[in-house]
Amino acid sequence: MSTLNYRVGIRAMKRVLGIVGMNPEVPVSEWDHTEEDRYGTGKVRDVTKFYETFGIDVVNKKTEHHLCSFVSGGQLHRDFMPLLRKDGMGVDYSKVTYKFKDPKK
Repeated sequence: MSTLNYRVGIRAMKRVLGIVGMNPEVPVSEWDHTEEDRYGTGKVRDVTKFYETFGIDVVNKKTEHHLCSFVSGGQLHRDFMPLLRKDGMGVDYSKVTYKFKDPKK
């Protein structure tokens, strides 16, 4: 890989991680915000709340394990159906108090 490609890759990774809020250790001034409103996560839901709900630790770069058992068994569907937004545009995370923890810990 050329040095130029490597630098472009690092820049792109900082950008995408910044847009989705997964690199809080990187100052916001260090990544490209061009068209962030267009390609970002939007203003309706807070990504921090989403990460907390599903056991994603963006500071320590770790996740809770065995999330698939919560999803594939239908529990996610049963728990979150009552929390759907009135406009039909997904879950209203302001109503979510659930925080996934590895059931096998």
